[in-house]
Amino acid sequence: MPFQCHYCSKKTQVGNRVTRRGLPKKEGGIGLKTTGIRRRTFKPNLQKLHANVDGKFTRVLVCTSCIKKGRVTKQVRRQRPVAAPAAT
Repeated sequence: MPFQCHYCSKKTQVGNRVTRRGLPKKEGGIGLKTTGIRRRTFKPNLQKLHANVDGKFTRVLVCTSCIKKGRVTKQVRRQRPVAAPAAT
């Protein structure tokens, strides 16, 4: 199972982490200088849950933005019966 959302195909992206030193020109310095660039990964917030896929409930990885937007129909878990209040 790849590390990506089942519904929107959101997956890990790669970017840079830039380290700078110095004082910005607008604050009175001579400007920021780049001292290092490192590769880093941006991972989506994926959750494992049971969702309805093609009429069957299967466990899939879904990003939280898809859950909030309502693209996912979650499986309804069995609820415990509510105890009747005791008669006095």
